[in-house]
Amino acid sequence: YMSKPWLKYYPEGVPHEIDVPETSVPEIFDNMADKYSRKVALIFYGKKIPYSKLKELTDRFAAALDGLGVGKGDTVALYLLNSPQYIIAYLGTLKVGAKVTPISPVYTSKEVKHQLEDSEARTIVCEDILYDNVEKSGVVLNNIILSNIGDYLPALKRMFGKSMLSKAYGEAHVTSPQYIEQAGLHVFKNLVEQYPPQKPQVPIDPKTDIAALPYTGGTTGLPKAAVLTHSNMVALMLQTLACWPIFEEGKETAIAFLPFFHIYGQVVVMLNSLFQGATLVLFTTPDIDEILSAMERYQASGFYGVPTLFEYLKEYDKTDRVN
Repeated sequence: YMSKPWLKYYPEGVPHEIDVPETSVPEIFDNMADKYSRKVALIFYGKKIPYSKLKELTDRFAAALDGLGVGKGDTVALYLLNSPQYIIAYLGTLKVGAKVTPISPVYTSKEVKHQLEDSEARTIVCEDILYDNVEKSGVVLNNIILSNIGDYLPALKRMFGKSMLSKAYGEAHVTSPQYIEQAGLHVFKNLVEQYPPQKPQVPIDPKTDIAALPYTGGTTGLPKAAVLTHSNMVALMLQTLACWPIFEEGKETAIAFLPFFHIYGQVVVMLNSLFQGATLVLFTTPDIDEILSAMERYQASGFYGVPTLFEYLKEYDKTDRVN
């Protein structure tokens, strides 16, 4: 083990060791957002959000959480599809010193209940079409924030968003405004509009403060949390970026359809791209035609997949349109 025999298999240009700076996840993001303020950070079915706007929205959401009583050490659950709201909620949560626990959108109410209770989450940011599972879980929460996938879609595509989700979540329905008011729920869009872009000043110790509680698949019993500090997350990002020295800061465009609730999508795709000043082309569902069209339209330079997807793409008749 001490001779490190694996190093001889490292590709050319990949360093044997890296230095991990003592910094937090939101600090790195804010620095990159300032550096590439005019660059497009997110493209969501044609809707473009520059880094300066994304930073503002994360600060607004952090202020909103602070106003709702969420603070350092608290746990915020993210029960969302890939969307701008996911990234805003993720980074906004870390900016108040809280930690995130991402929940799979395909989880049932029983599975949602386990993760909420085990992670001690008292606040959840939930896709409105998934709220039924939260309600049926019976978990008592301090704050329930509902997000609508159409809020960040271009006006002409909002109906497309509804039809797209109805295929994947046919039995789900959107909670009515009347019920939202009666039940004391919050609306994501309203919160980021009501609160100023002034994040609370919270000291974060990267080595001890927890950033994320992603859960295992539960192959041996119930799913269990992997406890990741800010230093853990930064190390993960730098390690994976070191594996691909061909990437150039501020010049890449990545296709982001892998689910952000999973550590692959969360760190390798979402955080690594943002911390390199890249543009993320977001997809809520893995529509192959849409993905291939976006690769061509935006001249994507980064594509992350899993073996089964590459097998499918190999045989797909439209794959040869792109590099």
